[in-house]
Amino acid sequence: MMVHFDYYPKDDARIRVLEHRLENAIKRAGVGELGETEFHLDGNDGYLYMYGPDPDRLYVVVSPVLKSSTLMTNAEVTKFHGSRTQTFVIHRDGTR
Repeated sequence: MMVHFDYYPKDDARIRVLEHRLENAIKRAGVGELGETEFHLDGNDGYLYMYGPDPDRLYVVVSPVLKSSTLMTNAEVTKFHGSRTQTFVIHRDGTR
């Protein structure tokens, strides 16, 4: 699963806290692992990568953490189901 979000260097500390919360939630639920976070320094793009055998279950576990972070407002989530993908936006009101 990939989460594409707006990245600003001033948010580094908040992103690290978010990563820690995601990693803990994923480990507790045993649904996969948090991968590397990617930042495009020439723009304002950030990407969180999460891996697990069931992207739907992974999203159920991480969605409360993502939705609780204002950094993830309007973030784009892509779930990979083999060769098929499902992409949607986390809206400001916390809906998918």
